[in-house]
Amino acid sequence: MRRILLLGTVVLAALAAARAEDRAAIPGFFDLAVTGGEGTYEAMGFAPEERGTALSLLARQRFSQGTGSADRAGRRMTALLAEAGATSPQARKFSSPAPQDPGPFFIAAPLSAEAWRDVLAIPAHADLFATLVSNRPAMLVCAGAMATDLSVRALLDKDRGLLRAIVRTAPGAFVVAADSLHIADDRIVVPGGAGAEPLWEALVVERVTRPAAFIRALMLKDGGRLAWFYHTMGSMSAERVAALMPPGPTSERLVTARSLYESFREAEPNWHLEDHPYLRATADPWLVASQVAVRDGLVGPPSWRWLWGALFERPDIPRRDAAAIPRGTTPASFAWLARQIAGELPRERRDRYEMVRFGQAVFAGARETDAPDILVALGGYRRFRSVLLALDRMEVRDAFTMARVVDAARRIDERPGREQRPALVAMQAALAIVERARVMKAIDAETAGRLVRSLADATDRDTPMPRAVAQWIDGPLVDALPRLIQPDQESRQTAHESRILQAMAGPAEEDVPHIVWEGLAYDVDLAAAERERIARIREQLDAPALGTAIASGKPEPLADALLALVYAPALGDPEGPALLSHDVAARHDFKTEGPAGSRRDVLPWLPPRDQLGDGMPWHVAGALLGLDLGLARLALRRIADNEMPVAPSINLNDELTLARTALAINPRDLQDRDRDRIVEAIARGRARVAAANHSLSAVRALAEEAQVSHAVRETLPWLVTRAPDTVPALFGLLDFVWLGHPELDHDTLDHWGSYSEPIDGRLRTAMPAAHPWDSFGGRADGGVMGALSPDLTLRMAVETARLKLPARLVPALLLFATEEYWHDVSARFSDDRPAMARQALALSPSRVEDYVAALAGNGPLRLRVK
Repeated sequence: MRRILLLGTVVLAALAAARAEDRAAIPGFFDLAVTGGEGTYEAMGFAPEERGTALSLLARQRFSQGTGSADRAGRRMTALLAEAGATSPQARKFSSPAPQDPGPFFIAAPLSAEAWRDVLAIPAHADLFATLVSNRPAMLVCAGAMATDLSVRALLDKDRGLLRAIVRTAPGAFVVAADSLHIADDRIVVPGGAGAEPLWEALVVERVTRPAAFIRALMLKDGGRLAWFYHTMGSMSAERVAALMPPGPTSERLVTARSLYESFREAEPNWHLEDHPYLRATADPWLVASQVAVRDGLVGPPSWRWLWGALFERPDIPRRDAAAIPRGTTPASFAWLARQIAGELPRERRDRYEMVRFGQAVFAGARETDAPDILVALGGYRRFRSVLLALDRMEVRDAFTMARVVDAARRIDERPGREQRPALVAMQAALAIVERARVMKAIDAETAGRLVRSLADATDRDTPMPRAVAQWIDGPLVDALPRLIQPDQESRQTAHESRILQAMAGPAEEDVPHIVWEGLAYDVDLAAAERERIARIREQLDAPALGTAIASGKPEPLADALLALVYAPALGDPEGPALLSHDVAARHDFKTEGPAGSRRDVLPWLPPRDQLGDGMPWHVAGALLGLDLGLARLALRRIADNEMPVAPSINLNDELTLARTALAINPRDLQDRDRDRIVEAIARGRARVAAANHSLSAVRALAEEAQVSHAVRETLPWLVTRAPDTVPALFGLLDFVWLGHPELDHDTLDHWGSYSEPIDGRLRTAMPAAHPWDSFGGRADGGVMGALSPDLTLRMAVETARLKLPARLVPALLLFATEEYWHDVSARFSDDRPAMARQALALSPSRVEDYVAALAGNGPLRLRVK
C-alpha cells in the first residue's frame, strides 16, 4: 500500500511539473506545484495574494525565532506534507472513489525548477515543493532570491556553482543582503554608486567586475556581517548614504567606511547571523544608521561630539559637573555614533540609542548657550527617564526647564531613607497631575512649564517635600486649573481634589457635538464620560480625600491621597480586574531598596510597568509618570458575547504598543476635516491601485511608491500574470494613505498614527513613513511592528466617516477594537506585519457599529435629555 501511495504522489508531482512547463514563462520565476494543492497552501496560513511570496513568508515563519521554534514549525510542516501526500487525488485513486481532481495549485518560486533539482540533487519526478521546504539552507536562499534583482536571479540560475556555494556556506547572509544586490553591464551596482566602488572592493576584497566572485566573497566575510552592512547601505536613500559615508578623497572615505563597518562587525558578538538570520537586537547598527536624524548631509543637531561623548561616558551629569566638561568643535559622525552605541551591552546600547533619538527630537534647535542645560537634562536620561518623557509629552521642551526638573528629581533621590518614599510620591504625583492635565488639554504648554518650574523650586527649600507639595497644590496648581463647574462632596472642603479630577478628565465644552444613533439623540461629551469614569474609580480606592490629607499635615495621608489621584485615571474600566483590590495604588513599588551596589530592573524614575511576583500581589513598579500608558492594557474593553476569543498570535510587546496607541491618540486633536482628508487620501490610493488594473508597470510603480517589501515587488510579474485579481490585496490602509497623497502636514498626520516609542523613544503617536516592513523585523522584544501598524486607527477613521460620526470618537472605539483585533490577527511569525494589515481590512463594518453602540450610556455618547 505504501508503494502505491508513493507512486500516486510521484505521478501527481510529474503531472504538475508537466502542466507547469506548459504555462507562460515568467523571467526569474517558475510555477511550483504545492504538495496537496490549495488545501495545503491554506493550511499553512497564506492568503490568496501571497501566492507570489509564500516561500519567502514560509522561510520567515520557519526560521525567525531560533532553533526550537524552527524545529516545531518543521515538524508541523512534515506532518502536513505527509498528510497531503497521503490524501492527494492520485493517491486516493488506488484506495477509494475520488472527487474530481481540481488540478495542481501553483505558487511562485525563484530561478528554475532545473536549478533547484540540480542543487538539491533530486530527480525530475521527485516532489520539489516538499524537498525544498524541508531544506533549511535552500529555503533561505530561495527567500533571498525572491527579493533580489532579476539580474542576480539570472546569474544564480546560470551559475549553479555559485548557487550551490551559497546554499552550502552562506544562506543566512544571502537572505539578509539579497534585496540590495544588483548587476548591470556585468558589474555589481554597489550602494553609493560608481564613486563608492573602490570602498566596497576594498571591504569585500574582490572586484565589482566579477559579480559571482564578489557575491561569494561578500556573503562569506565575517560570518555574514559584511553582507548585513551591505544591505544596510543598500536600503538607504542617496542622501543618507552620503551622510553615512560623506564625499571626499577615496582614502578618507575608506577610513570612514571601515570605521562604520566595525560597528556591524562587533555588534552583539553572541549573535550568529547564519543561525538566526531573521533575528535582530534592539538598537542595532541598522537602526542607528537608518533612524538617527540627518540634516544637511550630517548627523542632525545637537551634533556636538564632545556632548555625546560626555553623555555616553557618564551615567549621570549633575549641574556642578556640567560646566567642567571640555568642549570641542568636531561634529559627531555616523561612524563614531554607531561604534559608541553598538559596541555596548544591551541595556546601555538601548539607553544610548534612545537618548540620541530623544535629544535630536527635543533639542533640534539648540544653541551653544543651551549646552550646559542639555548636558544636565540628557545626563539624567538613564536615571530620570520618566521625567524627560513626561515633559516632552507636555510639550515642555526647553532645555532650562528640563534640566531644572532633573535637578529637582536628583535632590529627591538624595533624601534620607525614611523621607525618600513620601518625597518621591509627592514630587512624582505632582508632576503626574500636571502631565495628565496638559495631555487632556485642561492647561496649555506654557502653564504646564510654569507649574513644573515652580514645583522644582519647591525642592530647593528646606521644607519637607510632602509639605512643600501641599503648599504648591494650595497655590500655583489650583490657581492654574480651570474653575470647578460641578461641585461635589469633596468640593465643600477645599475643592482641590474635585478641581484636579476635573482637570484630569479634560475641559468641559460649551458646544458638544450631537448625533442620532439607532433612533436616539446623543451628546458626544468626552469630558463628562471621563469625569464619571474617574470618579467611579476614585470612589473604590482606599485613600483619604486630598483636602483631608492636606489638613492633617502628615506625609502618609497626603501620599495615599496623591497616589489615589494619579491612579484613578490610569486604571481603565471601573468594573475591571485592577479594582478587585482597593489598595492597588498603595502597593506602588518605587524599587528604592535592593542589594548594595545593584542596579534594579526598575528604578524609581524609570517608566512604570505592572509586575506580579517578589512576594507581592499584582502591582506597578517604577515611576508614577506615564502611568496611563504603562497600564494601557487595563483600558482595553471587550463586547460581551457567547464565544471565547481565540488565543492571540501577536506577541505581547506589539499588543502593548497597540493598546498604548489607543490611549496616546488624543481625541481633542482629532478634527473631522482632518479625518475626512485622510479618508479621501485612502480612497484616492484605492482608486490608483484599481486603475492600475493588470498593468505590471503601473502596479510596480505603486508598489515602489508605497515601499512594500522587496519580495512583493520582485514577484509582481508572476502574480500579475498568474493571479491578477489578487494584486489589490497586496496594499493595506497605510499604503493607500501614502498613495493618496494626504493633504495634511506631518504633525497633523501624526495625530492619527501609531504609538511611536519603540521607534523614536517618545510618548506620542506618529504616522509611519512608507518603508519595507521586513527591514524592521526580528525585534519582537521592542513592539516595533505595533508601531508600524496604524491600520486599525485608519480603519476607525474610515468607519466614523461612513457612519457620519465625530472623529473624536476614534480613540474610544479603539479601546474595543484593539482588544478583539489582537486576538483575531492570525500571525504566522512574531513580526507578521502583512497579517496585521490584512486583519484591519477584514474587520466587519457591523462589528464597528457594535463598538459604537457600546459607547452609549457609560461612554462618551450621553443620552440627550429634552
